[in-house]
Amino acid sequence: MRRFAALFAALAVLALAFPLLLRQVELRGDIADFLPTPKTEEAAFLLRELRSGAATTLLIAGIEGAAAPDLARISRAMAARVEASGLFALVANGAPRMEDGEAALLFAHRYALSPATTPEAFTEDSLRRSLEAVLDGLRSSAAPLVRRYGFADPTGAFLALVRGWTADAHVATEHGVWMAEGPRALLLAQSRAAGLDTGAQAAAAAAFRAAFAEASPPAGARLLLSGPGVFAAEAAAAVRADVKLVSMLSSVLVGAFLIWRYRSPLMLAVVAVPLSAGTLAALAVVDAVFGHVHGAALGFGMTMLGVVDDYPILLITGRASEETLREAARRIWPTLRLAVAAAVAGLTPMLASGFPGLAQLGLFAATGLIVAALATRYLLPALLPAEGLPVRPLPERLAHVLLRLPARRRAVIVLIAAVAAALAMAGGPRTERDLAALSPVPEAVRDLDEKLRHQVGAPDVRVALSVRAADAEGALRGAERAAEALAPLVAAGAIGGLDHPARYLPSAATQHARLAALPDAASLAARLEAVREGLPFRATAFAPFLEQVGQARSQPPLTPADLAAAPLLSARLTPLLRAEEGGWRAVLLPAEIHDMAALRATAAAVPGLLVVDIKAETEALLAEATGAALRWASVGGVLVLVLLGAGRGLAGGLRIAAALGGALLLTFAVLAALGERISVFHLTAALLLAGVGMDYALFLANTRATARPGKESAEEAARALGSVITCMVTTLLTFGLLALCRTPVLHATGLTVTVGVAAAFLLACALAPGRGAQG
Repeated sequence: MRRFAALFAALAVLALAFPLLLRQVELRGDIADFLPTPKTEEAAFLLRELRSGAATTLLIAGIEGAAAPDLARISRAMAARVEASGLFALVANGAPRMEDGEAALLFAHRYALSPATTPEAFTEDSLRRSLEAVLDGLRSSAAPLVRRYGFADPTGAFLALVRGWTADAHVATEHGVWMAEGPRALLLAQSRAAGLDTGAQAAAAAAFRAAFAEASPPAGARLLLSGPGVFAAEAAAAVRADVKLVSMLSSVLVGAFLIWRYRSPLMLAVVAVPLSAGTLAALAVVDAVFGHVHGAALGFGMTMLGVVDDYPILLITGRASEETLREAARRIWPTLRLAVAAAVAGLTPMLASGFPGLAQLGLFAATGLIVAALATRYLLPALLPAEGLPVRPLPERLAHVLLRLPARRRAVIVLIAAVAAALAMAGGPRTERDLAALSPVPEAVRDLDEKLRHQVGAPDVRVALSVRAADAEGALRGAERAAEALAPLVAAGAIGGLDHPARYLPSAATQHARLAALPDAASLAARLEAVREGLPFRATAFAPFLEQVGQARSQPPLTPADLAAAPLLSARLTPLLRAEEGGWRAVLLPAEIHDMAALRATAAAVPGLLVVDIKAETEALLAEATGAALRWASVGGVLVLVLLGAGRGLAGGLRIAAALGGALLLTFAVLAALGERISVFHLTAALLLAGVGMDYALFLANTRATARPGKESAEEAARALGSVITCMVTTLLTFGLLALCRTPVLHATGLTVTVGVAAAFLLACALAPGRGAQG
């Protein structure tokens, strides 16, 4: 153990450096870093909605498994608790809750805001019916509410205003709360945090679960949740479960294999040194350049750094019996240096892609590869004894079979050509365009979300309508014109409803028009006196009504700037009306779209109304991003070919490129045969595969090309083959398990790398330079 003290000291230093560095590094998870710069207004709108859209902040809860009165009690208790948490801008369960200050503000502006403010509402016939309704209300259980509002607002403008906010509700109210069939109590909440803030959304979901637990639910009652916070939690749970299982199994299998192969657990420490050094350097460099590290860059970079596990294996296994470890490192360095340079060349174009996320991926992986290679070349020989570690020889029969593969080179080339032709005739691999198929969220959770959204009447997030204007007034007027044009579709059932900002805050022009419809004081007093005849009301009973109508006529319109004292109204309005750079935007959200063609046709007749199909636009952005990644990968491939040609000559470079290209071709052919649709996850895994396959081809080609005739040649070839086989087995033991996962990103990565590594190894053996009769 004293001989390996330096190795343990280095590992201890690296282990201590990790938590210190992570305290300084900011990790982010904004998906927009991986989306292209929007080229259309629809795409620009979509990117804004991904960050701050109304639909991304919704959380829907359902409570079932108990009698309706118990469900109503739990619903009220939960609503009060989650509202007090401060995490939500709006909590609704059918029982309206409004602070006195906000109620007073809205009551004062009721005639400007309420759609019930029409000239017909102040005719003598209408006023007579209104006063009779007040009288009936005083004789009913609603008497306290009527005494509070009825004499100041006999026309019911305030109640019509509040009812208008819930006019599109698709769920009945029972025991004072929303109740769907089942029975199932429903709650709808809007979090204050952005939809992409997965940590805050997960906290919002946790607040609901805690409120349910503290509401003393009876036995059998259960809570159902859907929304971004739940999706984030479910996705994280699915990924964590898969990663935990794979990590444990792969660690045991890889560790056992390395201990068997090198007859010492110290090989695990040897492999950890360049990997840790590369990861630390990559984190520091990316954070220094970009000011933060994207979570995807960290994940991809760690996966890509799986290539560097090969470096210490190639060093330890490739050492000849008469060599010291320093001499072996010096001998393999030109080949290792070329392999790293080629891999970095393939990643470099990502830095110039214009996508911040892709640039981080490339910089992280390139930095890690370079530092890990340098650690293998200079640090490991200084930390280990000169004789390195013992290595078990390959089984003789296996070595004999693999070393004879170059004799089957023509058959291999014919096979690759046949596969290429078959794949071309089949139209190439099919690509995955359904974003739901790429989601790590379980299908059962997505189905529940769709059902709860339908029951509570939440907006249909597939489509959003948008109007842009220079100021808030223009945006509100545009929303009113659009809503008026779409009203026939709602009446005909083509769409189930329409939520828009003018429902909550009409434009100043509409408010002025409503106030202008109010009768003057003398006319209203005369009409009120006429309709009061025969009713048991005092002459002064409706004096507050007369006084407040007069005050309303001279009121200025309510604007977004006046809503600081109206948090409930502001919470409903803010997602639908917001300031943007250079103007304001109003968002209209249709619910339950049954006739998309009619919606598009009607919207096309409204000037300035933008129709955004969220799913289609997202898929278009994804396709554009994937295409850009493929184009930059092609540029990287050309750079790799140039570098290989310069390092190995034209023939050698083409031979290595053929092995690498053949491996990629066979991989995608096998994926197509298995029914896999190619996604961005498969393409990302192909980059890792390319790096691994290049190492195999370079080291086998280098050994074959420089081998001496005779027994030493056979030993050298077998030693190089053993190094590459060890690298391949460790890769398969890790990524082969990933292929068994159900999480799309893990499954796609594991399956692609597993198939590709096997193909890359066999092609590297078959296409390596022959050794003549000695082979």
